[in-house]
This record gives sequence, structure tokens and C-alpha cells, in this order.
Amino acid sequence: MIEVVLKSKNNFEWVSLINPTIREMAQVAVQYDLHSASVHDCLEPEHLPKFENVNNVSFIVLRAYDASSTKEGDTVQKLTNKIALFAGENFLVTIHRRDHEYIKVLRNKWRVSHKNEENLSMMITADLYEAILNTYETPSKYAMEMLERYEEAIFDNNEPASIIQRLYLLRRKASVYKKMLFLFNELIKKQSFVNEKWESYLKEAVDNGQKLEYYADQLYEDANNLLNIHLSLASHRTNEVMKVLTILTVFFLPLTFIVGIYGMNFSYMPEMRSDFGYAGVWIIMIVVSLGIYFWFRSRGWLGD
Repeated sequence: MIEVVLKSKNNFEWVSLINPTIREMAQVAVQYDLHSASVHDCLEPEHLPKFENVNNVSFIVLRAYDASSTKEGDTVQKLTNKIALFAGENFLVTIHRRDHEYIKVLRNKWRVSHKNEENLSMMITADLYEAILNTYETPSKYAMEMLERYEEAIFDNNEPASIIQRLYLLRRKASVYKKMLFLFNELIKKQSFVNEKWESYLKEAVDNGQKLEYYADQLYEDANNLLNIHLSLASHRTNEVMKVLTILTVFFLPLTFIVGIYGMNFSYMPEMRSDFGYAGVWIIMIVVSLGIYFWFRSRGWLGD
């Protein structure tokens, strides 16, 4: 669907294409003299954020967080949606497969105001950048809250068996946020470098992008550290169990050896005919057990 969102007195047009057909794309490409390779790229759903400047027309690919993504989503394609832009001096073409809420809000805003401003292409693009960056704010905050809950559960020893899978999923999501925001910030830097005019309009987007990238990076590091801590604690608990089992084994091994000897069915065993044989064996076993106990205690193996 082709929608003319804004047409100013300065001959500027903002055209929005929602899930366009090949015919509609061809029509817009001819109308605004768009490069064929860029038009082909904008139809590819897998593209990561990028910026190109061809014949004074900026071709921009962005990826916004998809609020309707599933909880199990952990890849770029499952967590984000692609939005393509062609920004010229007198026109702006936005292309996306679904009509997202933040784009609707942006369209309504520009329909009723700023119609006679200069550099409308840059102003609307900067607004769109801000809107897309803001889509990452809510999931990042939610992920931080979940991370705090997981941390409390781990150190309270009440964590569910599935917490390691949840932590890994959260780390994967944080990795996607971090990667997308990094590429977004690199795109803005490149865009400002190619055309200095963009710099003043993208100042807020630069600040917001850097802030969100820092939070995403911190989220990824915290999730990674918590995952390592969880594995370390699990390993520590296993070692504690093995320590107890080893101590019990060391205590009973010599005793088993002693009773094993006296359990042999030989005819001639002097201790079996002794009046003190039974008591003597018990005394030996108690002495051996006490010896092992005090040896373990002297080496600090029975307590902290």
C-alpha cells in the first residue's frame, strides 16, 4: 500500500509503503529515481542496519524491536523488524512490512505540524531514529528486572531447574539488543560523516543511542556473569556433595577392610578363639576412625 503522509508547500513529500508489492516498489523507484540495487536490498527481510549514499539519496536500513515477538525469540529476525528509508532533499520514502504503532504516531504528528519547515527529510528521519531507539528501552528495562529476580533466586537457593535456560535466553536477547544498537550508532556516525548537515538533527539520537547501547552492553555482561556464577555455584554444590561422600568413603574403607579379613572362612584364625577377639576388633576400628577424624580435622577438611 502506498500512502502519501505529507506534502508540503516546499514540494517535499513523505511517502509510506506498507508491505508493498513489486509493482508498487517499481512505481516509487521510477518516480524518485531510486537506485535499483538499493531497491532490491530494501525488499530483503534479513538485512542488518546500514547506510549508503547514492546520487545524493541516502538509503538507510534500520531494525526496530518487535513488541509482538515471542518470549522465546532470541535472534535478530525473531526480535526485530526491518524498516528501510530513502531520504532525498525533497522526499522521504519509508518501507516496512507492518504498520507499527510508533510509525502511526509519527505519521499523525507530521500530518498536523511542521509542514512548511526546511530540511523536512532530515527532521522526520531524526524523529524516526528516536522512535526506533525508544522501542529498545522497554525490553531492556524488563530484561534488567528479570535479571535481578534470577539473581535473587540463585543466591536464595530456590531457583527452578529451568533457570539456566532462562538466563541463556536472556543473554541471547541482550546480545541482539547490543548488536543492533551498536550498528545503529555506527550508522549514525557514518551518516554524519558523509553529510555534515545531518549532525545537528541527529544529536539527540546519538546521545540516546549511546545510552541504550551502554545499557544493552551492561545487560549482556551482567547476564553472562550471572550465568557463570550459577554454573560455579552448581559446581560448588556438587563438590560439597562429593566431599561428604569422599569423607564417608575414607571412614568406612579401612573398617570394611578389617571386617572383610575377619569374614574370611579359614579354619585357623587365632583371634576367633580369643576371649577378647571381638572387643579387640572394635577397639581397632574405633582407633582407626578416630585417627582418620583427627587427621581430617587437622587439615581443615571437616569444616570451613
